[in-house]
Amino acid sequence: MNSKVSHTLYLAFRDRNFHALRFNFRGAGGSGGSYDAGRGERLDVAAAWRHLLQASEPVLPVDAPRVVGGFSFGSFVGMAFAHREQACSHRIAIAPPLKFDYDFSFLEDPADLRPLYIVVGADDPFCPIPLVEQLLERLRKLAIPVLASVIPGANHMFDRCGHVLREELSSIAAQICGQQPGEQRYGVRRL
Repeated sequence: MNSKVSHTLYLAFRDRNFHALRFNFRGAGGSGGSYDAGRGERLDVAAAWRHLLQASEPVLPVDAPRVVGGFSFGSFVGMAFAHREQACSHRIAIAPPLKFDYDFSFLEDPADLRPLYIVVGADDPFCPIPLVEQLLERLRKLAIPVLASVIPGANHMFDRCGHVLREELSSIAAQICGQQPGEQRYGVRRL
């Protein structure tokens, strides 16, 4: 919960009037349990999702966007959860660790045409741009709507680039809710 990237995601959406929630996976940041290679962590996402939907239900319109986003390992777990959760309308993967042994092939489901946003650092060794480009090519061949943003000078943790990440996530939040995004000031590249 104290990850600066997850906190930035939370703030960008909260500031655009989304009901937003951030949480720790089991065994992280003093929470109970232990790492479970993504299996148990999907249950954590499901519990957090149910909690947020129940808390938001009385005030959110039925057609309001419902977004699942995650950072690094959390993007793998979050996107895997979102793949099976039809109430999710949009997906955001920040720095998905494509270089590791996580199977992101569920994103390549031609029946799942919900928008996917991928945000990566230009200098991220765990999510190298060539692997992102390969994923984008496969997704676009399936007509899956995907927008990929590359933050210049950013590593995996977006060190010294948090302000650029926040602006980009705020722009994505604006797009999702049909608002005009602000002017792009930092040279974010689209793939």
